Amino acid sequence: MLYIAELSKPIGFAKSSLQLLAKQQQDNTWVAVNEEAITLEGRIAQDANRFKDGSLVLAEISGSRQVSRISEAARQVVSYLQNFSRVQDKARSQEEEIEVWKQSLTFQAQELTRREMELEGQEEEIQRLYEQYKGVEEERKLLDSLKEELETQQAHLAEQQRLIGQQREALNQQRQELEAQLQEARSSRLGEEEAAQLQALIQQLQEGLQPSRDPFAPLQGLKGHIQQRQEHLNQHIAELEQERQQAQIRQDELDRDYRTWQERRTAWWGARHAWDQAQAGWQAHQGALRAYQEQLQQVAKHLQLQEILYQQAYRLVQEYDFITASGADNSAAGAAPLPISLEELTTLVTQLRRDYEQRSAQVNQQRAELEQNRQALRELQERLATASPDEQFDIEMDIDYAQSACGALEEALLPQEKNLQREYEELVRQEARLSQLQGQPTAAPVLTTVDIGPILGQIDSQKKALLQEQNRLQTLIQQMESSLQPQQETLARQRQDLEQQWRQLEEEEGSLRARTQALAETWGRLNHLQASLYSERDLWADLGTQLAQLETDLGQHQQETSTARAHVEQVQSLLATLTQA
Repeated sequence: MLYIAELSKPIGFAKSSLQLLAKQQQDNTWVAVNEEAITLEGRIAQDANRFKDGSLVLAEISGSRQVSRISEAARQVVSYLQNFSRVQDKARSQEEEIEVWKQSLTFQAQELTRREMELEGQEEEIQRLYEQYKGVEEERKLLDSLKEELETQQAHLAEQQRLIGQQREALNQQRQELEAQLQEARSSRLGEEEAAQLQALIQQLQEGLQPSRDPFAPLQGLKGHIQQRQEHLNQHIAELEQERQQAQIRQDELDRDYRTWQERRTAWWGARHAWDQAQAGWQAHQGALRAYQEQLQQVAKHLQLQEILYQQAYRLVQEYDFITASGADNSAAGAAPLPISLEELTTLVTQLRRDYEQRSAQVNQQRAELEQNRQALRELQERLATASPDEQFDIEMDIDYAQSACGALEEALLPQEKNLQREYEELVRQEARLSQLQGQPTAAPVLTTVDIGPILGQIDSQKKALLQEQNRLQTLIQQMESSLQPQQETLARQRQDLEQQWRQLEEEEGSLRARTQALAETWGRLNHLQASLYSERDLWADLGTQLAQLETDLGQHQQETSTARAHVEQVQSLLATLTQA
């Protein structure tokens, strides 16, 4: 099983060990582990020498906790981190897309609900218009039937007028005949047979002049129906005018609400612009705060480095006799090395010599391993120049691995060589001390005393300056944080208020659009009804005028008929006089 572990390489004879940090699962995921460290032995311990202390490595460990192979984990960990970062970015983008989809779906659901309500209102309006249409259609059918009946009455009256004209002509002819007969009767006596014929003829004239029915009866019915329809239309027109007045009131209210909404939206954009400026100012202050915080971190790092440098300088004074610190505070470092006996110094020199030999052997081994890796790298590069395209990929992978191994060995070897040089110098110095105590001449070089007091004083002054700068930055950062936090809360509240006001403006805009559409449909319906009702009123007025003219014609016809009957009665009276004579 593959693990990520931290390599621990203690100084001295202790063996290197691996502290397991995480293990790989079957699904290529990693889980943290908390297990005991594994001590490295044999070949694996030699392989671990090419890594620095505290390095992260990949280790293949069996179930019996035996390490079979270790390799560098830095690149693998970086690759995992990059993959994790990409997965996080992808998840973050997907979360943003999901949030956008949620908002879009919420808006679409609200829009669908509003459209459903509008459709329901339109269905009710359409149903009401359909009912009105059915009523108008029935009235139109009734009007058509009345027109047909009027046309029938007009045709009947025309026929009656034609018959009356014929009767008038016959009556005039008979009148002329009667007048002629009367002239003859005056000159001669009228016989009984002739009187009977004249009497029969007069009787026929009276029967022809007597109407079979009252011609004004159907006209009165039509006239009453027309008046009823006109009153009904006038009532509808009055109701239409009331609806138009109410629609005009609603139109005025809609225009006033729309102007108010525009003023509120303009004010909202002004508030949004002011908020954007305030937000930009806050972000500028926030950027300045981050810059001060980064500067504070840099000052803290420099201060830490100065402290480390100060401690290292004092450590040099403690460890080496030829290094002194005049005028410096010796409480932290000690002015001179502690006295030591001959036996303790002999033991110390022996231990230092043994450690130096072991460390020198390890360094030489790593040097040899580095040279072998370099030789292998040169051979791989020579093979790559003559390799086929199929083999080049594998050779390039081996070259990358060899270069990584050489780089890791070089990085690990450089500090070890420095440590080895310091151990050699310490060994030479302690051997010289031992020779002095033993009274033996020594060939060790005499070390010149070095005074690092001025350097420590300069480091101390730089520390004080950095501390002052750190205090100044901390005070400034605290002041800015105390002022930025209320500003951030105020901006957050203002943003919530602006978002709530914008949602209200959007809702009001939707309501205004719905009201505008409904009012437009109302105006369309009222205009259509006005055109229909006024045209129908004009049609009924024309029918009333025609009916009045027909009634006038019937009155004249009736007067002429009455005159004809009076003439017949005069003739009949004259005939009776002649008969008696």
